[in-house]
Amino acid sequence: APPTSPPVTPPTPAPVTPPTPAPVTSCNYVKVNILTDDYPAETSWTIIDQEGNEVASGSGYTEKQTNSIHDVCLESNNVHTFFISDTYGDGICCGVGEGSYQLSLGETTFIEGGVFGSSAGHTFLLSHLGKVLVDHSTCAGEVKGGAGEKCSKNQHCVSNMCLGGGMCE
Repeated sequence: APPTSPPVTPPTPAPVTPPTPAPVTSCNYVKVNILTDDYPAETSWTIIDQEGNEVASGSGYTEKQTNSIHDVCLESNNVHTFFISDTYGDGICCGVGEGSYQLSLGETTFIEGGVFGSSAGHTFLLSHLGKVLVDHSTCAGEVKGGAGEKCSKNQHCVSNMCLGGGMCE
């Protein structure tokens, strides 16, 4: 009888790891509108995310009483804080010019102001559904454009829905 050879096992191919897809980031375009006062070079602003990373900023303004509009892509379901500062310490309204700032999502202004000293900060959450939650404890009693129900004394919710802790739905 002829000798039998052992069965041949084909080599096992190395496992192929599919490339990891980049995380899908949903973004909401927020319009930041800065109306400078009579000393525009004193004004600067930043937006930071919940990890403390700066995701948008503006400075170097040169024109008095001029609107500067910035369209900023901000990640959904992330808490952001908008900070504005004035190096002289007199805000951007109303001693030397009628300056102001507004943050809007679509047609809805959800943060606005202009009267502050050296700086002001406002914290907000953009939901993936295109809604904004504003932490009104950071708003110093300013009334929000398009406001409805009061969330706490002298503070309003854009959506007319109020959650606990001064947050608006």
